Amino acid sequence: MCDTCAPPAPPTSTADYEAMFDAARPYYQAEIARGIERFWYPRRPDCPWCASKNLKRMFAARDTTQGKPGRFELNRCRTCGHVFQNPMLNPDGLNFYYKDFYDGIGRATMEAVFDPRTEIYQSRARMLSPFFGPGEGPRNWLDIGAGYGHFCRDAATVFPDTTFHGLDQGQGVLDAVEKGWISHAHHSWFPDLEAELTGRYDVISMFHYLEHVMDIRTELDLTHRVMPDGGYLLIEVPNPESILRVLGRWWIQWFQPQHLHMPPLGNLLAALTERNLRPVAVQLDEAHIPVDLICAAGAPFMAYAPHPGAPWLTQPRTKWREKRHELVWTKVSPPFLKFAYRADNWLDPIIRRTGQANLYRVLCRKEGPNPLAR
Repeated sequence: MCDTCAPPAPPTSTADYEAMFDAARPYYQAEIARGIERFWYPRRPDCPWCASKNLKRMFAARDTTQGKPGRFELNRCRTCGHVFQNPMLNPDGLNFYYKDFYDGIGRATMEAVFDPRTEIYQSRARMLSPFFGPGEGPRNWLDIGAGYGHFCRDAATVFPDTTFHGLDQGQGVLDAVEKGWISHAHHSWFPDLEAELTGRYDVISMFHYLEHVMDIRTELDLTHRVMPDGGYLLIEVPNPESILRVLGRWWIQWFQPQHLHMPPLGNLLAALTERNLRPVAVQLDEAHIPVDLICAAGAPFMAYAPHPGAPWLTQPRTKWREKRHELVWTKVSPPFLKFAYRADNWLDPIIRRTGQANLYRVLCRKEGPNPLAR
């Protein structure tokens, strides 16, 4: 899925991009002409986590990474702290807003974002090391939401004898097999493969996956059924309690419209424990990725000067919009982005020391039947 949630830079006007824009335009213009209001479920009056009706409207954001039309509202439950999109996108809406982000038009850029993050991927894998003997490791590892396979590629340097499989809906997971980064690709949705996956993996990982699903606890129930007793589940998700949420709608971890649910750490730990998925390790400072300020600095430029040829834009492509895009991304934005990059790195150790990381990781072990199973 989104992994580190860094937004792609706007594509340049190469012939390849222009051809992709032209090919995609009829689809997007037809879908938008039908009306995008059909992409949302009805607004709900209560919290999907605890059913409290004591909700706070946080803000309504636009799609600042691609610039597709629509507004996306986040609510916070004052009772349990759960943050969720309300009203929530339905499957048709998710298909529309995901299209051309990880595949198609957005693929080359997103692959470039994920590729150089070896230390992050190795850090995730090393969270399992204390639970195996010297020179030992998991036998079979399934990475759900594997994307292009970068995590499995780098985790194999930590556990060279482990067999890594990936699950995702995008073309990238199939290409990862061709590259030798994973041994097998499950090119499907997780819920569709329960029988095939059950009992096969002693480790399952979900990095930046759960915030994208419509019901986190349903996914945890499914994961419990798939895991063998003694198996491990490793999760990494945004931390909605981080002080960096003061960046408001520009905070990259809110990542609208893709992020549907963001539970606080305490909520997720309780949900895991209730299912006999016992948390054995939690990481905050190790999980932090210092991208918040540079992403917040870039988002307004994305909104103000999207690529004028993007196929989902309804405004006519004009010389002025082309010139504005060029000036913003070659002259105006670079100083701001450079300063924000330096500020992220300066702030990084402070954020880590104070427990205010933008992400958190939980490692848990299955220790018996799910008491909540029906």
